[in-house]
Amino acid sequence: MTGAFENALGLGDPYHIGIAVWDLDGAMARLGETLGLAGWGTLEAEVPAIYRGTETLTGIRSAFARTGGLIVELVQPTGGAFSAQTFLDERGEGIYHLGYWVEDMAGALSRAARAGIGVDWSTPAGDSPFAVYLDSGPTLGVHIELVGVAMRPVIDAAIAKAVAIP
Repeated sequence: MTGAFENALGLGDPYHIGIAVWDLDGAMARLGETLGLAGWGTLEAEVPAIYRGTETLTGIRSAFARTGGLIVELVQPTGGAFSAQTFLDERGEGIYHLGYWVEDMAGALSRAARAGIGVDWSTPAGDSPFAVYLDSGPTLGVHIELVGVAMRPVIDAAIAKAVAIP
């Protein structure tokens, strides 16, 4: 059910939660053993980004698994300035973002700006990012991740491939 926050920014329901981790492989094993999460699809990338106004090259290892209608994303920073690295350094492992599919990134960013919420990190660097973390200050320390819908087939394919492996 979409709430007031989502309505204010023109978003649908969140589709994933993001958890910052120090060790991706270890975190997948721990959540598998503890909660039974399995079928992790993984992605690894090094992307040009802007973090708090400064260009950087961000290294990221991510794993995605479904639990009901939600995707759990584990995020291990591997280099460069990045919101997940700052979260880990300041707070340790834990949930640090809610993710939303966005069809109109420019419109979503404009609505966020009007609500007084700036951008913490975006990739790629430039005018057409496909992933953005909004500043977590106005949202009680939780980043809102806006993900362009073009990424949906990439994430779905990674999960489907992992689930198909016996």
